[in-house]
Amino acid sequence: MKTDIKMWSFEEIAFQAEMNRHEDPDSEEDAFVLCGEDPTTRNKKIVEFRNLIKERNECHPHRTDDAYLLRFLRARQSIPARAHRLLVRYCNFREANPHLWRDVDWFGLTRLGSVFEGVLYDRPDVGRIIICRLGLWDPDKLPVEDLIRGCLLLLEIGIMQPKLQIVGGTGLLDCEGLTMKHMRQFSPSIALQAMNVMGYSFPLHQRGIHIINCSRFFETLFPLFKRLAPADDLWKKVYMHGYDITSLHRYIDPECLPKRYGGYRDPVSLERWLTKIKEYKNKSFDNDMRNLGYGVD
Repeated sequence: MKTDIKMWSFEEIAFQAEMNRHEDPDSEEDAFVLCGEDPTTRNKKIVEFRNLIKERNECHPHRTDDAYLLRFLRARQSIPARAHRLLVRYCNFREANPHLWRDVDWFGLTRLGSVFEGVLYDRPDVGRIIICRLGLWDPDKLPVEDLIRGCLLLLEIGIMQPKLQIVGGTGLLDCEGLTMKHMRQFSPSIALQAMNVMGYSFPLHQRGIHIINCSRFFETLFPLFKRLAPADDLWKKVYMHGYDITSLHRYIDPECLPKRYGGYRDPVSLERWLTKIKEYKNKSFDNDMRNLGYGVD
């Protein structure tokens, strides 16, 4: 009984930590190694980045404060010019797809259940693992746009944490149960939205995308997706493992993976995660979500 109480307490601590917005001095080494961030030049890089935004006038972000700009710098090795290009793509993506944010009831996306999962074990070598189990999605009940909204919501909330800005994330696309009925929902525009969210236009330190439980047929379709967004940096981080879990383990330590993939962790469903976010959220969180365009009660 005591063991159950300890496990519950640890989980609750992890959920509460999702609201942490403080820069941890202990993360400086990881920030330097993973993001090229030097604390002695960080402020200078932020100022340079902000000046680029003003001088080039190519985008109009809803925020330009230090904390906000830092997440773009961290996603692009602390190089202001690269961070600026990413910010322009992000703003353009938001302008082209307002329906993914505007007045979306973020808590209502609990309806996605376990289609998305996460592992709250954020290690510097893999970051946070986010899992999409496409076969659990019922396209007769939920539009494909909800998948994009769900993934986007996970990332928007996640990168509010300085720690996750630094360690980034690893995507795991589980194709078990995927059928042609699912695939037919992915028009070129939806596929392009998905690829933008996966890292091309989002300030995420993308550590890799691993596709598992996928058939040969799915692998033959993969080049078609590459043509929609020919971003070499993105595709270099995509790995296809078929049904070979040992292949996945060559890239991700089982210590970080859920038990169903030969690991040791218990994943948290999007439904449970959002329920806990709502339980522990504060005014600062509500303001951030409102500024992004989400509906906030």
